[in-house]
Amino acid sequence: MSLEELFGNSVLTKVLDFFLENRFWDYTKTDVANHVDMSRQSMYINWPTLEKYGIVLPSRKIGGTTLYKTNPESPIVRALSKLALSIATHGVKEIN
Repeated sequence: MSLEELFGNSVLTKVLDFFLENRFWDYTKTDVANHVDMSRQSMYINWPTLEKYGIVLPSRKIGGTTLYKTNPESPIVRALSKLALSIATHGVKEIN
């Protein structure tokens, strides 16, 4: 969780890290909340920010449930991915 190392463990940072690390799969909001160990209420409070900036997109519906995934076309996602990689690379250099 590289963004969390730099920006702290806020709900939004945890969710961003989760979506960057799991960019090829889709999840329900409840799945995301469970994976990052937060309440559904916290997830629903922060979710509009993810949609507003195009970080996540709805990918499909199963019954009445919408699944979401990382938006690979988002310039914000691309920039955050580069930042996360830089943070991780810096951490590896410190270990060696």
